[in-house]
Amino acid sequence: MSIKQKHFGVVEGFYRRPYSWEQRYDCIRFLSDIGCNTYVYGPKADPYHRKQWHLPYPRESMKSFKHAVTLSRNKGIRFNYALSPMAHTDSTAIIKKVRSMLDAGIEHFSLFFDDIKVSQDRMTALAQALTANDLWVFLKKSITHPTLFFCPTQYRGFRNSEYLRTIAKTLDPRIEMFWTGKFVVSPWITERQIDRITALYHKPPLIWDNLFANDYIPNVVHSFAYRCRAKAVVHQTHGVLINPMNQYLRSKPLIHTAAQFFRDPERYVPRTAWRKARQTLSAAG
Repeated sequence: MSIKQKHFGVVEGFYRRPYSWEQRYDCIRFLSDIGCNTYVYGPKADPYHRKQWHLPYPRESMKSFKHAVTLSRNKGIRFNYALSPMAHTDSTAIIKKVRSMLDAGIEHFSLFFDDIKVSQDRMTALAQALTANDLWVFLKKSITHPTLFFCPTQYRGFRNSEYLRTIAKTLDPRIEMFWTGKFVVSPWITERQIDRITALYHKPPLIWDNLFANDYIPNVVHSFAYRCRAKAVVHQTHGVLINPMNQYLRSKPLIHTAAQFFRDPERYVPRTAWRKARQTLSAAG
């Protein structure tokens, strides 16, 4: 898989206050400017994404989605809508919700089964994987070039569980699978860790990187460059999506440094990247 085929950008997948639509529009333009290609919409506080996932969005929200999709296409960004049906694996209801999002022009989707209280066993894994497969079949029939990302309930670490073995065996290989590293918020990600999770997944992972997330420490605002990630994070995965802070403007220099790493991990220096990010954003106003 070439760099252009991979997925680099942002996953708005945090808890607490989500971004405004104006901030999302700005983020899409920003990602395009810094050479990224993917924006995943999945804020936990959006009730239509998670707690009331089965309900259709109000008309005004759909207008916002349509604008985001149009802007994304113009800027070369893949706008990905994530649905988090909690513990529900009702393919019919999930496909119905996704079908309603097709009206906004969305062609890229995610299915999140993260942070839910379920038995992580073979039966749960089968239900989740088969549901994702059903959704993939629907998308292939409805869209010329869809993508589908999948976040399993076991999305961190290396536990060789029956749940994960079943997911890896059952999930359609064309569906990308998220992993956050050894921990939910991983201080480092090494090449050896990438090799281990690739063996467990039976394919390279798609990294959901919570390095900059602060929804679990809301009074802390990070001010540091992307760091402690091996070059293999770029070369030996299907991409990296940064889950940023709730504070959008304060997140921009952090995302900027990550984009510098994605573009040139061999010559990346965190301190230099931080200085460049601050200078670039200051000049842009």
